[in-house]
Amino acid sequence: MLGFVQSWFAPGANPIGVDFGSDCLRLAQVEKANNEFRLVAAASTDVPVHVRNDATARLAFFAESLRDMLHSGNFRGRRALLGLPASCMHIQHLRLPRMEEEALRKALPWEARGKLPIDPSHALLRHIVAGEVYQDQEPKTEVILMAARRDYVEQLLASAAKARLDVVGMDSEPKALLDCFSHLYRRKSDGEITNLFVDIGCIATRAMVAQAGKALFVRSIPIGGEHFSRAVSTALKIPLDDARLLRIKLCAAQPSGDEYRDKRALPAEIATAQSEAETAEASENDSFALLESGLRGAVQTEAATAVAVAEPPVVAQTPEDDDSPERRRVDDALREPLARLVEELVLCRRYHEATFPNRTVERLIFVGGEARHRNLCQSIARDMGIAAQVGDPLVRMGRISEAGLDCGLDRRVPQPSWAVAIGLSMGPVGTE
Repeated sequence: MLGFVQSWFAPGANPIGVDFGSDCLRLAQVEKANNEFRLVAAASTDVPVHVRNDATARLAFFAESLRDMLHSGNFRGRRALLGLPASCMHIQHLRLPRMEEEALRKALPWEARGKLPIDPSHALLRHIVAGEVYQDQEPKTEVILMAARRDYVEQLLASAAKARLDVVGMDSEPKALLDCFSHLYRRKSDGEITNLFVDIGCIATRAMVAQAGKALFVRSIPIGGEHFSRAVSTALKIPLDDARLLRIKLCAAQPSGDEYRDKRALPAEIATAQSEAETAEASENDSFALLESGLRGAVQTEAATAVAVAEPPVVAQTPEDDDSPERRRVDDALREPLARLVEELVLCRRYHEATFPNRTVERLIFVGGEARHRNLCQSIARDMGIAAQVGDPLVRMGRISEAGLDCGLDRRVPQPSWAVAIGLSMGPVGTE
């Protein structure tokens, strides 16, 4: 059985990152040259609705689609790092007495019994030591345990083998996100900020609190894009597929920020004329224009934390587009599931801050397919009273790339849904 991560960096392009999402299969491959990452290949395909809830059909779809994507893409080699789908991963926080790493590893299966929905003896277990805490005035170790059914992992590996992938390791989605943004954001100030990553997917949302590239809290919340689409379908009395398409249409019609789009559309010769430092800093700031622009004039909380979010700049938009009866009806329909998601995120924040009171959450970073819905992200940030940004894995990445619009990558706007695939290909910080 392969470990979650093996030592897999070798000369040439990095392994292909394979993100088995609930609604989309994404492949990305990067290489590093002159201390800068460059995207060399990418491909994506939507998962048909009728196979999303059928594990056997979904694995068969992955195997067939992987073959086609590898054949038509410009990927270098067949070495790949698989992302363990969040849908099959169970997460449990444990507090154990302090002990050596080997002793901790042996104790986890016993400690997890009765706390996981699966038998630990039939699961692949991996853990993260979040830090030391005190409980009843005794020092304890806060451990984040991640478990997946062993038979499903074997089936996933078999599907990859059918596509003739040379699988060199597996990694969890939270770890891939950490690797992605640890590579991209290396300013001193970033290492001091405690971030709450909100990965809003099709079936569920993953919440992860992290600081300086280390996970402190991880949890899966069973609310995602499908729940939003069902709410719209019920409220507007339209089929689910129509509700999903309506949400996508409204998302495509919403503004994404003049400044961000214009700078990302600069000709290559103008971009290369700027110094590397200026380009990196400008790109990093512009990537978050979607929500940062709304921070102007925001009030301060008692803890002096900036509160998001006012409306961002309007781009090529008419009043009818922004406040149409259709948009208002959709917003009203989303109010209830969105309130439940915010409530769960607030509970995640409270648990973390009670566990690590000196590491309060200072910033939300939205990733995942649903992060492209600006109004959704703004509502969550405003209700939680925390400054927010949309995480773009293409920030500070070399502009020269063979991957473009044909694979679903438009570099003029943020691409939060690609964070896991790109993070998998980037690999852990410090192993390049």
